[in-house]
Amino acid sequence: MYHDRMLCCMNISSMCNKLRQNNIAAKTKEFCQKHPAIVKAAGAFVVALVMMFSITASLRPVTIDDNGTVKTVLTLGRTESAVLSGAGIMLNPDDAVTSSLNGKDQHICIERAFDVSITVDNGDPKVLRMTGGTVADALKLAGVSSTSHDVTNLNHTDVLTGATNIYVEKTAYEKRIVTEPVPYLTTLRYSDTVPAGARVTERTGVNGEKTYVYHDYYENGKLVRSELVSETLTTQPVNEIAIIGNGADAVPPVALELNENGVPVKYKKVMQGIACAYTAKEGARTSTGTTPAIGTIAVNPKVIPYGTKLFVVSENGYVYGYGIASDTGGSLLKNKILVDLYMDTVDDCYAFGRRPVNVYILEE
Repeated sequence: MYHDRMLCCMNISSMCNKLRQNNIAAKTKEFCQKHPAIVKAAGAFVVALVMMFSITASLRPVTIDDNGTVKTVLTLGRTESAVLSGAGIMLNPDDAVTSSLNGKDQHICIERAFDVSITVDNGDPKVLRMTGGTVADALKLAGVSSTSHDVTNLNHTDVLTGATNIYVEKTAYEKRIVTEPVPYLTTLRYSDTVPAGARVTERTGVNGEKTYVYHDYYENGKLVRSELVSETLTTQPVNEIAIIGNGADAVPPVALELNENGVPVKYKKVMQGIACAYTAKEGARTSTGTTPAIGTIAVNPKVIPYGTKLFVVSENGYVYGYGIASDTGGSLLKNKILVDLYMDTVDDCYAFGRRPVNVYILEE
């Protein structure tokens, strides 16, 4: 009984709901028929609202760096041109643009081109459009060859950041050729067939020649610097060969071997200093009791002990040759000169004069 009453109530409620729904539908229909303009406006508003939510969901942020000015825009654009156009940003033909519009961090970078004017020797300026680089890059782009001798108002390594004027003053130079002699060397040989102390020239020495090429740079007609471009040995010197007669006090060791420059191949050490020449009257004796002859060399015995076998060559190519430390003198003891070389005549002494030498201390 109770169950039947519940079913009856449910049926009555369902019927009431249907009646209400039918009534609302009827009234809605009646309203739409009576007020079509209001219905149309409401529909347009709903469509616009749906579109607005759809567009908002599609917008994405893009960061634009316009030559240092940075801003972020919300855009529907998917290309550089669409994004920039939507942001009201115009590009010039020489501007450089890089972008990343596919990743998470989306951005566009614009490098604005600027004028770079290059003037060479007060000529007509050449104007380039550049977005960066150095002065050297601009000169290369303009086809201007500039060396370190040219004068520029900017360093080649300076970075270009905006409109720039570059002035280049080409430095004129003149080629100059100079020739200088190359002194020959003297090679000594010792022989028992030549009288002791005598010197015989077997081959006459001939100086060579070296050619130097210079560039002389001028500014306003005034020489400001010279630069050595090249040096060439144009003529090889011919070394002199001289034969020295063996003397009792200066017989070279049998094993003395000279190289192509006429100096010993083997030696203990070499000393550098000033040499002079001296001679003596007939019957004179050295401080060690020997008779002075070619090969007698005066020394300071505290520096070079008596009896030391020596080989002397001047720095300008004169070869005195083999000798023995067997004499001394005042200038030597005061260390004003390193060695004093015995010569047969006063003229030979004057001809030798005073000159730097290398003194080779020979092995025993």
